[in-house]
Amino acid sequence: MPRAETTRGLEPGTLAEVRVAQAWFWDGFYVRRGIDLQHRFGPDVTTVTDLDILGYAFDTSLGFRKRIGEVKSGKSSSTPRPLDRAIWVHGLQGLVGAGSGEVTTAFWPTGTIRDACRTLGVTVQHLDDLAAREQRLRIGAFDDLGSQGVSIAILRKDVQAFVKTDSVLERGFWFLASEVWFLEPLDALKRTLGLIRELSRLWPPSGHRQAEEAARWFFAEAISIATLNLAIVAGEANTMDAATFKQTAAARLATGDVSYHAMQKLSEHVDEYLGKILTSLDAPADVRISAMGAFAPSPPDYTEPLLELISRLAASAGGTARLPRQMDLIIFERLVRRRDAPAKARHRLGIATGTERMITLVGAFLRGQFDLPAPVNDALAVSRFDHADESADETQGTLFERAGETEPNDSTGN
Repeated sequence: MPRAETTRGLEPGTLAEVRVAQAWFWDGFYVRRGIDLQHRFGPDVTTVTDLDILGYAFDTSLGFRKRIGEVKSGKSSSTPRPLDRAIWVHGLQGLVGAGSGEVTTAFWPTGTIRDACRTLGVTVQHLDDLAAREQRLRIGAFDDLGSQGVSIAILRKDVQAFVKTDSVLERGFWFLASEVWFLEPLDALKRTLGLIRELSRLWPPSGHRQAEEAARWFFAEAISIATLNLAIVAGEANTMDAATFKQTAAARLATGDVSYHAMQKLSEHVDEYLGKILTSLDAPADVRISAMGAFAPSPPDYTEPLLELISRLAASAGGTARLPRQMDLIIFERLVRRRDAPAKARHRLGIATGTERMITLVGAFLRGQFDLPAPVNDALAVSRFDHADESADETQGTLFERAGETEPNDSTGN
Protein backbone atom coordinates (compact mmCIF):
# COMPACT_ATOMS: atom_id res chain seq x y z
CA MET A 1 0.00 0.00 0.00
CA PRO A 2 1.52 3.38 -0.99
CA ARG A 3 2.65 5.50 1.93
CA ALA A 4 0.34 8.39 0.89
CA GLU A 5 -2.70 6.13 1.25
CA THR A 6 -1.75 4.62 4.57
CA THR A 7 -1.10 7.95 6.33
CA ARG A 8 -4.62 9.29 5.82
CA GLY A 9 -5.61 11.42 8.80
CA LEU A 10 -2.48 10.73 10.86
CA GLU A 11 -0.46 13.64 12.21
CA PRO A 12 3.35 13.64 11.84
CA GLY A 13 3.71 13.05 15.58
CA THR A 14 1.48 9.98 15.39
CA LEU A 15 3.44 8.65 12.43
CA ALA A 16 6.65 9.01 14.43
CA GLU A 17 5.05 7.08 17.31
CA VAL A 18 4.02 4.34 14.89
CA ARG A 19 7.61 4.06 13.65
CA VAL A 20 9.01 3.82 17.18
CA ALA A 21 6.39 1.26 18.28
CA GLN A 22 7.12 -0.87 15.23
CA ALA A 23 10.86 -0.72 15.92
CA TRP A 24 10.27 -1.80 19.52
CA PHE A 25 8.14 -4.74 18.39
CA TRP A 26 10.80 -6.08 16.04
CA ASP A 27 13.42 -5.40 18.71
CA GLY A 28 11.68 -7.91 21.01
CA PHE A 29 8.96 -5.97 22.84
CA TYR A 30 5.23 -6.53 23.02
CA VAL A 31 4.13 -2.97 22.24
CA ARG A 32 1.13 -0.69 22.45
CA ARG A 33 0.91 2.95 21.46
CA GLY A 34 -1.21 5.80 22.84
CA ILE A 35 -2.09 4.51 26.32
CA ASP A 36 -4.65 7.07 27.47
CA LEU A 37 -4.33 8.45 31.00
CA GLN A 38 -7.34 10.74 31.13
CA HIS A 39 -9.91 7.96 30.85
CA ARG A 40 -8.18 6.18 33.72
CA PHE A 41 -7.54 9.12 36.04
CA GLY A 42 -10.13 11.64 34.87
CA PRO A 43 -9.80 15.39 35.43
CA ASP A 44 -6.88 14.90 37.81
CA VAL A 45 -4.70 14.51 34.69
CA THR A 46 -4.43 17.56 32.44
CA THR A 47 -0.80 17.90 31.34
CA VAL A 48 0.17 14.25 30.88
CA THR A 49 -2.55 12.89 28.60
CA ASP A 50 -1.08 9.57 27.48
CA LEU A 51 1.90 7.25 27.30
CA ASP A 52 3.16 7.38 23.73
CA ILE A 53 4.69 3.88 23.84
CA LEU A 54 4.44 1.03 26.37
CA GLY A 55 6.48 -2.14 25.91
CA TYR A 56 6.90 -5.50 27.66
CA ALA A 57 9.94 -7.75 27.25
CA PHE A 58 10.02 -11.30 28.67
CA ASP A 59 12.98 -13.49 29.52
CA THR A 60 12.95 -17.27 29.16
CA SER A 61 11.81 -17.77 32.76
CA LEU A 62 8.78 -15.49 32.16
CA GLY A 63 10.27 -12.64 34.12
CA PHE A 64 9.43 -9.41 32.36
CA ARG A 65 10.28 -5.73 32.31
CA LYS A 66 8.32 -2.71 31.14
CA ARG A 67 9.57 0.24 29.16
CA ILE A 68 7.85 3.49 28.23
CA GLY A 69 8.64 5.82 25.36
CA GLU A 70 8.03 9.47 24.57
CA VAL A 71 8.13 10.66 20.95
CA LYS A 72 8.49 14.29 19.86
CA SER A 73 8.92 14.87 16.13
CA GLY A 74 8.60 18.68 16.12
CA LYS A 75 11.22 21.40 16.52
CA SER A 76 9.16 24.47 17.39
CA SER A 77 10.23 26.85 20.13
CA SER A 78 7.59 25.35 22.43
CA THR A 79 8.67 21.73 21.90
CA PRO A 80 10.30 20.30 25.04
CA ARG A 81 13.99 19.46 24.74
CA PRO A 82 15.36 15.92 25.22
CA LEU A 83 16.37 16.36 28.86
CA ASP A 84 12.95 17.84 29.68
CA ARG A 85 11.31 14.77 28.14
CA ALA A 86 13.69 12.41 29.93
CA ILE A 87 12.79 13.93 33.31
CA TRP A 88 9.13 13.63 32.33
CA VAL A 89 9.52 9.97 31.35
CA HIS A 90 11.46 9.20 34.52
CA GLY A 91 8.52 10.48 36.55
CA LEU A 92 6.03 8.39 34.58
CA GLN A 93 7.92 5.11 34.91
CA GLY A 94 6.61 4.42 38.38
CA LEU A 95 3.01 4.89 37.25
CA VAL A 96 3.08 1.68 35.22
CA GLY A 97 5.98 -0.06 36.94
CA ALA A 98 8.41 0.56 34.07
CA GLY A 99 12.09 0.08 34.73
CA SER A 100 13.37 2.15 31.83
CA GLY A 101 12.35 4.73 29.27
CA GLU A 102 13.25 6.09 25.86
CA VAL A 103 12.88 9.54 24.32
CA THR A 104 12.76 10.02 20.56
CA THR A 105 13.35 13.60 19.48
CA ALA A 106 13.96 15.82 16.45
CA PHE A 107 16.56 17.77 18.47
CA TRP A 108 20.08 16.40 18.27
CA PRO A 109 21.13 15.32 21.80
CA THR A 110 24.72 16.01 22.78
CA GLY A 111 26.81 13.40 24.53
CA THR A 112 26.37 15.31 27.79
CA ILE A 113 22.58 15.21 27.43
CA ARG A 114 22.60 11.51 26.56
CA ASP A 115 24.71 10.77 29.65
CA ALA A 116 22.45 12.86 31.89
CA CYS A 117 19.36 11.08 30.58
CA ARG A 118 21.00 7.71 31.08
CA THR A 119 21.41 8.45 34.81
CA LEU A 120 17.60 8.71 34.91
CA GLY A 121 17.20 5.30 33.31
CA VAL A 122 16.19 6.92 30.03
CA THR A 123 17.90 6.59 26.64
CA VAL A 124 17.59 9.27 23.95
CA GLN A 125 17.47 8.72 20.22
CA HIS A 126 17.34 11.31 17.45
CA LEU A 127 15.07 10.62 14.48
CA ASP A 128 18.23 9.82 12.52
CA ASP A 129 19.08 7.21 15.17
CA LEU A 130 15.59 5.79 14.69
CA ALA A 131 16.15 5.53 10.94
CA ALA A 132 19.42 3.66 11.54
CA ARG A 133 17.64 1.38 13.99
CA GLU A 134 14.93 0.65 11.42
CA GLN A 135 17.60 -0.28 8.91
CA ARG A 136 19.31 -2.58 11.43
CA LEU A 137 15.98 -4.26 12.19
CA ARG A 138 15.12 -4.53 8.47
CA ILE A 139 11.80 -2.79 9.09
CA GLY A 140 11.35 -2.27 5.37
CA ALA A 141 10.79 -6.01 4.98
CA PHE A 142 8.41 -6.20 7.97
CA ASP A 143 6.57 -2.89 7.72
CA ASP A 144 2.86 -2.74 8.58
CA LEU A 145 2.36 -6.27 9.88
CA GLY A 146 0.23 -7.54 12.76
CA SER A 147 -0.84 -4.83 15.19
CA GLN A 148 1.99 -2.54 14.12
CA GLY A 149 2.18 0.02 11.33
CA VAL A 150 0.12 2.82 9.88
CA SER A 151 -2.81 0.66 8.70
CA ILE A 152 -3.72 -0.38 12.25
CA ALA A 153 -3.11 3.16 13.53
CA ILE A 154 -5.66 4.42 11.00
CA LEU A 155 -8.08 1.61 11.90
CA ARG A 156 -7.83 2.39 15.61
CA LYS A 157 -8.63 6.03 14.84
CA ASP A 158 -11.64 4.93 12.79
CA VAL A 159 -12.82 2.56 15.54
CA GLN A 160 -12.52 5.35 18.12
CA ALA A 161 -14.81 7.51 15.98
CA PHE A 162 -17.23 4.63 15.33
CA VAL A 163 -17.78 3.70 18.99
CA LYS A 164 -19.00 7.20 19.88
CA THR A 165 -22.45 6.08 18.73
CA ASP A 166 -22.56 3.11 21.15
CA SER A 167 -21.94 3.54 24.88
CA VAL A 168 -21.13 -0.16 25.43
CA LEU A 169 -18.53 -0.23 22.66
CA GLU A 170 -17.13 3.12 23.73
CA ARG A 171 -16.62 1.81 27.25
CA GLY A 172 -14.93 -1.27 25.82
CA PHE A 173 -12.66 0.82 23.61
CA TRP A 174 -11.38 2.93 26.49
CA PHE A 175 -10.93 -0.16 28.63
CA LEU A 176 -8.54 -1.55 26.00
CA ALA A 177 -6.87 1.78 25.27
CA SER A 178 -6.51 2.92 28.86
CA GLU A 179 -7.77 1.15 31.96
CA VAL A 180 -6.49 -2.38 31.34
CA TRP A 181 -2.86 -1.18 31.38
CA PHE A 182 -3.13 0.00 34.98
CA LEU A 183 -4.68 -3.15 36.47
CA GLU A 184 -3.01 -6.06 38.20
CA PRO A 185 -2.40 -8.85 35.64
CA LEU A 186 -5.01 -11.32 36.91
CA ASP A 187 -7.63 -8.58 37.23
CA ALA A 188 -6.72 -7.33 33.75
CA LEU A 189 -7.09 -10.88 32.42
CA LYS A 190 -10.43 -11.42 34.14
CA ARG A 191 -11.91 -8.17 32.90
CA THR A 192 -10.59 -8.67 29.38
CA LEU A 193 -12.24 -12.10 29.29
CA GLY A 194 -15.43 -10.41 30.49
CA LEU A 195 -15.18 -8.02 27.57
CA ILE A 196 -14.66 -10.92 25.14
CA ARG A 197 -17.83 -12.53 26.52
CA GLU A 198 -19.75 -9.29 25.99
CA LEU A 199 -18.32 -8.73 22.50
CA SER A 200 -19.36 -12.25 21.49
CA ARG A 201 -22.99 -11.13 21.80
CA LEU A 202 -22.46 -8.02 19.71
CA TRP A 203 -20.99 -9.29 16.43
CA PRO A 204 -22.68 -7.23 13.70
CA PRO A 205 -24.81 -8.75 10.94
CA SER A 206 -23.25 -9.17 7.51
CA GLY A 207 -23.24 -6.12 5.30
CA HIS A 208 -22.25 -3.65 8.01
CA ARG A 209 -18.67 -3.11 6.85
CA GLN A 210 -17.60 -0.44 9.35
CA ALA A 211 -19.18 -2.29 12.27
CA GLU A 212 -17.45 -5.53 11.27
CA GLU A 213 -14.07 -3.83 10.94
CA ALA A 214 -14.53 -2.42 14.44
CA ALA A 215 -15.58 -5.84 15.79
CA ARG A 216 -12.53 -7.50 14.28
CA TRP A 217 -10.25 -4.87 15.86
CA PHE A 218 -11.95 -5.29 19.26
CA PHE A 219 -11.54 -9.06 19.31
CA ALA A 220 -7.95 -8.98 18.06
CA GLU A 221 -6.96 -6.38 20.63
CA ALA A 222 -8.75 -8.15 23.49
CA ILE A 223 -7.30 -11.58 22.64
CA SER A 224 -3.81 -10.10 22.27
CA ILE A 225 -4.02 -8.31 25.63
CA ALA A 226 -5.47 -11.42 27.30
CA THR A 227 -2.52 -13.45 25.99
CA LEU A 228 -0.06 -10.89 27.33
CA ASN A 229 -1.58 -11.18 30.80
CA LEU A 230 -1.75 -14.97 30.56
CA ALA A 231 2.02 -14.97 30.10
CA ILE A 232 2.54 -12.60 33.03
CA VAL A 233 0.32 -14.69 35.32
CA ALA A 234 2.04 -17.88 34.14
CA GLY A 235 5.29 -16.30 35.29
CA GLU A 236 3.73 -15.64 38.70
CA ALA A 237 2.58 -19.26 38.84
CA ASN A 238 6.19 -20.40 38.50
CA THR A 239 7.14 -18.53 41.67
CA MET A 240 4.99 -20.71 43.96
CA ASP A 241 3.81 -24.29 44.29
CA ALA A 242 0.78 -25.33 42.24
CA ALA A 243 -1.66 -25.62 45.15
CA THR A 244 -0.78 -22.20 46.54
CA PHE A 245 -1.07 -20.58 43.13
CA LYS A 246 -4.49 -22.10 42.46
CA GLN A 247 -5.77 -21.02 45.87
CA THR A 248 -4.38 -17.51 45.49
CA ALA A 249 -5.55 -17.10 41.90
CA ALA A 250 -9.06 -18.38 42.62
CA ALA A 251 -9.38 -15.90 45.49
CA ARG A 252 -8.24 -13.02 43.29
CA LEU A 253 -10.58 -14.05 40.48
CA ALA A 254 -13.48 -14.03 42.95
CA THR A 255 -13.02 -10.38 43.82
CA GLY A 256 -14.03 -7.14 42.19
CA ASP A 257 -13.23 -3.74 43.62
CA VAL A 258 -13.47 -5.16 47.16
CA SER A 259 -10.74 -7.52 48.36
CA TYR A 260 -11.44 -11.23 48.77
CA HIS A 261 -10.77 -11.15 52.51
CA ALA A 262 -13.12 -8.19 53.03
CA MET A 263 -15.86 -9.94 51.06
CA GLN A 264 -15.30 -13.16 53.00
CA LYS A 265 -15.54 -11.30 56.30
CA LEU A 266 -18.76 -9.62 55.18
CA SER A 267 -20.15 -13.01 54.15
CA GLU A 268 -19.39 -14.44 57.60
CA HIS A 269 -21.22 -11.56 59.29
CA VAL A 270 -24.22 -12.04 56.99
CA ASP A 271 -24.23 -15.79 57.71
CA GLU A 272 -24.22 -15.09 61.43
CA TYR A 273 -27.06 -12.58 61.10
CA LEU A 274 -29.20 -14.83 58.90
CA GLY A 275 -28.52 -17.80 61.15
CA LYS A 276 -29.91 -15.94 64.17
CA ILE A 277 -33.01 -14.87 62.26
CA LEU A 278 -33.70 -18.35 60.89
CA THR A 279 -33.13 -19.92 64.30
CA SER A 280 -35.57 -17.49 65.90
CA LEU A 281 -38.13 -18.51 63.27
CA ASP A 282 -37.52 -22.22 63.95
CA ALA A 283 -36.50 -22.72 60.33
CA PRO A 284 -35.63 -26.32 59.39
CA ALA A 285 -31.95 -27.26 59.52
CA ASP A 286 -31.72 -27.74 55.76
CA VAL A 287 -33.00 -24.18 55.21
CA ARG A 288 -30.47 -22.78 57.67
CA ILE A 289 -27.63 -24.71 56.00
CA SER A 290 -28.64 -23.70 52.46
CA ALA A 291 -28.61 -20.03 53.48
CA MET A 292 -24.98 -20.23 54.57
CA GLY A 293 -22.46 -18.68 52.21
CA ALA A 294 -25.03 -16.85 50.10
CA PHE A 295 -22.79 -13.78 50.00
CA ALA A 296 -19.45 -15.60 49.83
CA PRO A 297 -17.19 -14.46 46.97
CA SER A 298 -17.11 -16.93 44.10
CA PRO A 299 -14.77 -17.02 41.09
CA PRO A 300 -16.04 -17.00 37.48
CA ASP A 301 -17.34 -20.24 36.01
CA TYR A 302 -14.26 -20.53 33.79
CA THR A 303 -11.80 -20.55 36.71
CA GLU A 304 -10.78 -24.22 36.58
CA PRO A 305 -10.06 -24.36 32.84
CA LEU A 306 -8.31 -20.99 33.04
CA LEU A 307 -6.00 -22.17 35.80
CA GLU A 308 -5.31 -25.35 33.84
CA LEU A 309 -4.38 -23.25 30.81
CA ILE A 310 -2.08 -21.09 32.92
CA SER A 311 -0.38 -24.14 34.42
CA ARG A 312 0.31 -25.51 30.93
CA LEU A 313 1.76 -22.20 29.79
CA ALA A 314 3.85 -21.95 32.96
CA ALA A 315 5.29 -25.40 32.32
CA SER A 316 6.68 -24.19 28.98
CA ALA A 317 8.13 -20.89 30.15
CA GLY A 318 10.56 -20.44 27.28
CA GLY A 319 7.87 -20.81 24.63
CA THR A 320 5.31 -18.80 26.58
CA ALA A 321 7.77 -15.91 26.81
CA ARG A 322 7.44 -15.53 23.03
CA LEU A 323 3.69 -16.12 22.94
CA PRO A 324 2.35 -12.54 23.43
CA ARG A 325 4.17 -11.19 20.36
CA GLN A 326 3.35 -14.30 18.35
CA MET A 327 -0.36 -14.13 19.17
CA ASP A 328 -0.32 -10.39 18.50
CA LEU A 329 1.00 -10.98 14.99
CA ILE A 330 -1.21 -14.00 14.22
CA ILE A 331 -4.54 -12.63 15.47
CA PHE A 332 -4.17 -9.24 13.80
CA GLU A 333 -3.01 -10.75 10.52
CA ARG A 334 -5.81 -13.31 10.39
CA LEU A 335 -8.71 -11.47 11.96
CA VAL A 336 -8.10 -7.82 11.11
CA ARG A 337 -6.02 -7.95 7.93
CA ARG A 338 -7.79 -11.18 6.81
CA ARG A 339 -4.69 -12.99 5.63
CA ASP A 340 -2.15 -15.41 7.01
CA ALA A 341 1.03 -14.02 8.54
CA PRO A 342 3.92 -13.99 6.06
CA ALA A 343 6.39 -16.84 6.42
CA LYS A 344 9.26 -14.41 6.97
CA ALA A 345 7.47 -12.83 9.95
CA ARG A 346 6.54 -16.21 11.43
CA HIS A 347 10.14 -17.33 11.09
CA ARG A 348 11.49 -14.16 12.70
CA LEU A 349 9.19 -14.55 15.71
CA GLY A 350 10.07 -18.24 16.04
CA ILE A 351 6.54 -19.48 15.36
CA ALA A 352 7.03 -23.23 15.13
CA THR A 353 5.07 -26.36 16.02
CA GLY A 354 5.38 -26.00 19.80
CA THR A 355 4.41 -22.36 19.93
CA GLU A 356 1.62 -22.85 17.41
CA ARG A 357 0.21 -25.42 19.82
CA MET A 358 0.23 -22.79 22.58
CA ILE A 359 -1.82 -20.46 20.41
CA THR A 360 -4.33 -23.24 19.79
CA LEU A 361 -4.44 -23.91 23.54
CA VAL A 362 -5.50 -20.31 24.14
CA GLY A 363 -7.99 -20.61 21.30
CA ALA A 364 -9.41 -23.84 22.72
CA PHE A 365 -9.95 -22.16 26.09
CA LEU A 366 -11.74 -19.20 24.52
CA ARG A 367 -13.91 -21.43 22.33
CA GLY A 368 -14.75 -23.63 25.30
CA GLN A 369 -15.91 -20.76 27.49
CA PHE A 370 -17.41 -18.19 25.13
CA ASP A 371 -19.61 -18.34 22.04
CA LEU A 372 -17.02 -16.84 19.73
CA PRO A 373 -18.24 -15.50 16.38
CA ALA A 374 -17.24 -17.65 13.41
CA PRO A 375 -14.53 -15.29 12.07
CA VAL A 376 -12.84 -15.20 15.48
CA ASN A 377 -13.12 -18.95 15.90
CA ASP A 378 -11.61 -19.46 12.45
CA ALA A 379 -8.69 -17.12 13.21
CA LEU A 380 -7.80 -19.28 16.22
CA ALA A 381 -8.42 -22.64 14.54
CA VAL A 382 -5.68 -25.27 14.52
CA SER A 383 -6.40 -25.94 10.84
CA ARG A 384 -4.91 -22.54 10.00
CA PHE A 385 -1.46 -23.75 11.02
CA ASP A 386 0.69 -25.63 8.55
CA HIS A 387 2.40 -27.91 11.08
CA ALA A 388 0.23 -27.98 14.22
CA ASP A 389 -0.52 -31.35 15.79
CA GLU A 390 -4.27 -31.78 15.25
CA SER A 391 -4.43 -34.75 17.63
CA ALA A 392 -3.50 -32.36 20.43
CA ASP A 393 -6.49 -30.19 19.56
CA GLU A 394 -8.92 -33.00 20.42
CA THR A 395 -7.54 -33.08 23.96
CA GLN A 396 -7.75 -29.32 24.19
CA GLY A 397 -11.40 -29.31 23.13
CA THR A 398 -12.27 -31.73 25.93
CA LEU A 399 -10.12 -30.01 28.52
CA PHE A 400 -11.56 -26.54 28.04
CA GLU A 401 -15.25 -27.34 27.60
CA ARG A 402 -17.58 -25.14 29.58
CA ALA A 403 -18.24 -26.44 33.06
CA GLY A 404 -21.93 -25.65 32.78
CA GLU A 405 -24.37 -23.41 30.95
CA THR A 406 -24.87 -20.57 33.43
CA GLU A 407 -26.02 -17.00 33.05
CA PRO A 408 -23.21 -14.85 31.65
CA ASN A 409 -21.53 -12.48 34.06
CA ASP A 410 -21.31 -8.75 33.41
CA SER A 411 -18.75 -7.28 31.04
CA THR A 412 -16.25 -6.61 33.81
CA GLY A 413 -15.86 -10.35 34.34
CA ASN A 414 -17.32 -10.30 37.89
